[in-house]
Amino acid sequence: MEPVIIVLVMLIVLAAAIVVARTLRYSRPRPGETLEFRSDLPPLALDPAVPARHLSKVIQIQTVSYEDPEKSIWENFDALHNELAATYPRVHAALTRQLLDKYSLLYTWQGSDPTLDPVIFMAHQDVVPADENTLSQWTHPPFSGEIAEGYIWGRGALDIKCQLISIFEAVEALLERGYRPERTVILAFSHDEEVLGFGARKIVSHLKEKGIHVVAVLDEGTSVLDGVLPGFSGLTAPIGITEKGYLSLKLTVKAAGGHSSTPEHETAIGILSRAIDRLQSNPFPYRLKAAMPMFKALTPAASPILKVAFANTWLLGGLIERKLAASSETAAAIHTTVAPTIFHSGVKDNVLPGLAEAVVNFRILPGETVAEVIDRVKSVVNDERVSYEPLRENAWEPSPVSPVDSPAYRHMLGVTAELFPGVTCAPTAMLGATDSRHFYAVSAQVYRFTPLTAKPEDLDRIHGINERISITDLAKMVDFFYRLIPRWTSTEM
Repeated sequence: MEPVIIVLVMLIVLAAAIVVARTLRYSRPRPGETLEFRSDLPPLALDPAVPARHLSKVIQIQTVSYEDPEKSIWENFDALHNELAATYPRVHAALTRQLLDKYSLLYTWQGSDPTLDPVIFMAHQDVVPADENTLSQWTHPPFSGEIAEGYIWGRGALDIKCQLISIFEAVEALLERGYRPERTVILAFSHDEEVLGFGARKIVSHLKEKGIHVVAVLDEGTSVLDGVLPGFSGLTAPIGITEKGYLSLKLTVKAAGGHSSTPEHETAIGILSRAIDRLQSNPFPYRLKAAMPMFKALTPAASPILKVAFANTWLLGGLIERKLAASSETAAAIHTTVAPTIFHSGVKDNVLPGLAEAVVNFRILPGETVAEVIDRVKSVVNDERVSYEPLRENAWEPSPVSPVDSPAYRHMLGVTAELFPGVTCAPTAMLGATDSRHFYAVSAQVYRFTPLTAKPEDLDRIHGINERISITDLAKMVDFFYRLIPRWTSTEM
């Protein structure tokens, strides 16, 4: 055998040995992820129809938030507050309630040990409007709160009145059983999350003024996925430990204008359109490393091929990136996204516009910054005729990363495993924005998770048509908080 062939064979054998060894090590179970917890509380005996009726009622109260506050019907938020007070009398008798920024709710359940830092459970009261052009496509009207076919239907069923109601139901049930937390519990419900508003910021400012440090925070987030991630079997539960940054950048082009019969070689619209096309044609680099903690934790649920691939990114990283980049959902997890969302120009069909403006929205991958994104945009567009302006209040950095080796995170894993047998949990970065990003000012442990099951067909229901939640999932959400609150409020945290 030729020496060259011998060397090649040896290299192939060595590479194969490395692949096998890394795959075995990568796939090895990791013990100790969850924490055991002993509680004297009885199991939650819950009639699922009860929280379903309560969620139905609050869906019918149209707490829609708008960018223009003048459009919001604030009486509806008052109606929601009155409904909550009537539905959960024990909560409103035992907890102190405060209104911040007029409509954001802050409840405090005083713990028996004032030396312990509190925990926070969050949701938001507001919902997005239902597109009037799609009303005929809804199985049940978007604010009907209809209970039918095993589901509660309507805007807010998934985002996120289900979590609001589940927290109230759990606290009411704990109070009914005489439970008193060792550590203080704070419930924080903003009123304008959907418009990136000020309610959550007011709550955080209030906590800071009071000198309150919080041991852990749980807000809305990712769900238990069923068949959503290709190549992974069973239930997978990505839990948000950070979230992507946000930037809305206004691009502007000014031109001389004039009559459309004698146009210049390039018009304001043409220049700006070319700039946007350059941005979309040159996506931000894919960074597989950013998503590796999630994929590593999801290894037990991965197919044999994926186990080999994720264990050997040194060899197969390029292939993995191409596969992930082929889907918009998975591509968003490994790079900063570019989305043109607004375009304004022109006043008449025979008049050349003197001004063209567009807004491009970026969701920034952790590890990158707002400044770096703007610099890259300028470099890619490479046209001095285009000016750039970050929209006020619509730019912030990616969130810090919360720990995954803490009791708070491990208790979440424990409860999730109890309620969703066989589930595989993993840390992840939230692709969307939540109120929780503000709470790093008072806590180093901020998590995002909504404990319900989501199938592929459910993903478009959030902010879309036929938003709904199953009666079974809602009852399970109540049980999740019923079990997690005693864990998080114990001295073991």
